[in-house]
Amino acid sequence: MSYRGRGRGGFQNNNNNRNNFNNNNNNNGVQSEIDQFNMANAIPVEILGWNGASMDDCVKFISRKCRITVSNAQVDPVSGVLKGYVRSMKEADELCTWSGVKFAGQSLKISKAISQNSLSNLGSISTPANGGGSTIETITNFLKSRYDPNSKLLNISSVQHDPLLVQQGFFASISTTSKFFPALMKIAADLKLDVESVDLSSNNLTDLTSVSSLAQTFPYLKNLALSQNNFNRIKSFEVWKHKLNYLRELVLINNPIITNLKSAQDLQIVTLEMMRNFPRLIVFNGEVVRDEAKLMAHLTFPFTPMQAMFFQDEMIQQVSTNFVTNFYSLWDGNRQDLMVLYQQESQFSMSVDSSHPHVIEVSTTSTNSNNRAYGGGNTSTDSPFGYYLNQSRNLTRVSNTKSRMSKLAQGQQDIFKQFQQLPRTRHNLLTQPELFSMESHSFPQLNGILITLHGSFEEIDAPVEIATVPSNNPSYNSNNRRFGNSTYKNNNKKFPLGKKSFDRTFVIISGQDGSMIVASDILMVRLFADGDAWNTTIGTGSPAGGGATATNVNVSSLNTPQGTSNVLAQPAGTAELPLDVKAKLNENQQQILVRILLETKLNLQYGIMLCEQSQWDYQQCINNFKVSVNSLPREAYVL
Repeated sequence: MSYRGRGRGGFQNNNNNRNNFNNNNNNNGVQSEIDQFNMANAIPVEILGWNGASMDDCVKFISRKCRITVSNAQVDPVSGVLKGYVRSMKEADELCTWSGVKFAGQSLKISKAISQNSLSNLGSISTPANGGGSTIETITNFLKSRYDPNSKLLNISSVQHDPLLVQQGFFASISTTSKFFPALMKIAADLKLDVESVDLSSNNLTDLTSVSSLAQTFPYLKNLALSQNNFNRIKSFEVWKHKLNYLRELVLINNPIITNLKSAQDLQIVTLEMMRNFPRLIVFNGEVVRDEAKLMAHLTFPFTPMQAMFFQDEMIQQVSTNFVTNFYSLWDGNRQDLMVLYQQESQFSMSVDSSHPHVIEVSTTSTNSNNRAYGGGNTSTDSPFGYYLNQSRNLTRVSNTKSRMSKLAQGQQDIFKQFQQLPRTRHNLLTQPELFSMESHSFPQLNGILITLHGSFEEIDAPVEIATVPSNNPSYNSNNRRFGNSTYKNNNKKFPLGKKSFDRTFVIISGQDGSMIVASDILMVRLFADGDAWNTTIGTGSPAGGGATATNVNVSSLNTPQGTSNVLAQPAGTAELPLDVKAKLNENQQQILVRILLETKLNLQYGIMLCEQSQWDYQQCINNFKVSVNSLPREAYVL
């Protein structure tokens, strides 16, 4: 037996190991402190439009494309916003310049956010001895004192010289100064100030870094004064490019960027750059730079208002409405009975579109449901699309030819099998027709009719059959996992039920004995969205106050032939009004009331009240409703 390892050399090695262990412990402690320091000084950012793929894919894309690392990324379960941190304000500003970059078929919207502890950090600023109140109260009072509701002007000029703010210590250090304006904008947003003009003069601004959140708080701002600051670079204004899209007037006088100009040509260059950054800019430093009438004519939406329904002719309308009525009655009741509409050559496919959320519903099963629903993790037990993903034939995600063909059902047997693997549903065509839109026209290629239905449905029960996914299925690894789901191998998974929206396109042709045959059936399932796109007041390309007019769309005005099932038209008219109400109103008043109930979603009591106060004048009703819509209680609407 040899003892060579037990001599001096071995003892020395043991000491080295011990020293290494101690050094590692010390290094770990130092690194932990460094990590804590970095996170305490990190800048929060928010990202929208990321959910065309998973959260991890988006973070990796940003790291690869922008050369900036977003750490501690997570998804807000309520808003669906991807939130994370970057290491410095410089990185945050640079990342914001990438806003608009394409990712997974969508444009990312990147902005700096106020961290959850920013207000609390501001709150730690010492208050004066006379007990001046909390930080939030101080900023709130400051905003109210600087806001003129008549002119809709928010005057936040010379804030560093405001006696109250100086007394409170808001500008005592660089740290508190940098946090002041984001906190100011956060509170201004909470106060819901109606602001059209902002004065930021005399604030010693050299760039827009500290005030960039203004564009998020007041995106429809019309007038902005930045005079008597220290702007000297045109590039500084790229932070607001594509953000303040309704800015009409900008004042930059008494800034180096203007005072240091040497020629009229230099001024023209600055003016053109400002016009590029702000597409509706009309007045720059008091000079008109665009013809406003021509600009508004160019920006006005040139088409007629959208209709909830379109039919090529009365015959197609009658066939289409009857078909949809009967089809969804069976779809919600007994899908087996639908098989008489499908033949051996008929085709059906279903796909999921998770990339365009309109209203994000939070599952009660887990607070992280939205994170996983949009691909934010590797365990998607709460995914709202859990029952659909295995069958989804979304061609932007399923690239394998074999997988694409396997997800296309052809013939009665395959189609019925896919029907059984979809959740059981309820479509409220009769009770909530305002949630549906329909287009129908001839399809000459097959001597048939093309019907496209948009709307929503409620999932009321799990599928009759749960789709299986073999662990060795190539489509599982290459496609389904891209939805952020890697748990479908367990066939007993239960997913939350809720509301969904859909787009469904049928091609129907005539069969023997005048029967109907569904030649093609394509179903797209997406997150729930209401019917506002086709049932409310439709603007002409500009939000309220943008100078554009609006047109009211009345679904019930579409004529339906006698004998046609009026499934998609809003309450068939005055016939559905209670008898005691009809007895008190003449025919014209009844028709006005029905239109108002349809277009405002008010219940009967508030609808009658609105009509009476408007002297039964339809246009006056609409105007009064727009004025008071924000103050009406929830019980005023049909639930």
